[in-house]
Amino acid sequence: MQVLQGAFIMEAGKKEKIEKEARRLFGEKGYHDTSLRDISRQAGVSVSSISYYFGTKEELYHTLFPREEKEKAPDKKEQIENAAIRLFALKGYSDVSIRDIGKEAGVNSAAISYYFGGKKELYAAILERGSALLVDFVEMAADGTRKPMEIMELYSRFFFRLMKEHPYILRIFSWEMIHPTDVFASIGKERFAMVLVVLRAALTEGMEEGIFRHNLKPTEVCISWAGMVAYYYLMSEIKKRFAVKEEISEASYMDQAFDVLMNGIKEK
Repeated sequence: MQVLQGAFIMEAGKKEKIEKEARRLFGEKGYHDTSLRDISRQAGVSVSSISYYFGTKEELYHTLFPREEKEKAPDKKEQIENAAIRLFALKGYSDVSIRDIGKEAGVNSAAISYYFGGKKELYAAILERGSALLVDFVEMAADGTRKPMEIMELYSRFFFRLMKEHPYILRIFSWEMIHPTDVFASIGKERFAMVLVVLRAALTEGMEEGIFRHNLKPTEVCISWAGMVAYYYLMSEIKKRFAVKEEISEASYMDQAFDVLMNGIKEK
């Protein structure tokens, strides 16, 4: 009887430890950035123990917090998509499995299949969501109210917004530049091409109006400008390699890049 009582006390203590650490991590890091693995590590238990007592991450969250706070937890489809975005951004498409996404999102693989069909369809949904931002830029730039120089600057401000609001999406785009997938080719490629068309048209118009140098090669200049803007994404790694300790903000970098571009292409 004493052995059974001791085992019961140990099990109760394990459950309480899980609840304590999960409550702390959810409070400090938020729902999205807390995984079952994080909780198991801090509580000193296995992930299977958490699943045994509470089920999924979502079920654990709802157990810990009052009913009126349930709306703070995302719906299952959203949490799958957000978890997948983080993993695809950090590892690339080929090195992420459905099982990885399920663990990160705190759901089983069947839930992913139910909402998205499979890994390819989930990735397509993410690319669709991210590349829709490119359409926003094209529509703003091509509304007929902006001058060539304003359109070139608008691109840098658009990218600045992308970095601030959707850093993981930007990183996925960067992966696609290095390791292109068939999924991206069917969704994002055309939209990126639209951006180039808009920039090239603005540059060509500026050349015709005498704002920009007449001997420029529009396509090359636009690709260079796109590269200068996107290069900020690599800034942290470059600073490490060159031992740069100076703080460089996104706004400062974009201002300098635009100034360099304009001084290079404006008619003297």
